[in-house]
Amino acid sequence: MESRLHGQDVCFDLSSDDSDDDNYSPQEWLTSSDPSPEQLLEKQTESDSNHELLFKGLDKLDDRSLDIIESRWLTDKKATLQELAEKYDVSAERIRQLESAAMKKLKSQILA
Repeated sequence: MESRLHGQDVCFDLSSDDSDDDNYSPQEWLTSSDPSPEQLLEKQTESDSNHELLFKGLDKLDDRSLDIIESRWLTDKKATLQELAEKYDVSAERIRQLESAAMKKLKSQILA
């Protein structure tokens, strides 16, 4: 206890321009790299909003375009253009065109 009472005081927030290794700032030791509750809430709110916009955009697609987007982007086992071409009895290029058009529709719905 005596050593604490007679020890030298340390400033809590030393300036960062001190290059001396003996100088340390307790603030640097106490700073957390974890996001603040406000940042977590903002991130969750933004994520929820993005999901809502995505689902609204998906609702605007026709059944074939929706199936193509889901098969190519929203499943763990991604379907190839050739697999979808065989399913719909069209060329792989046509599936790519339909996918591109569906993505443009989704983008316009999300950015609107």
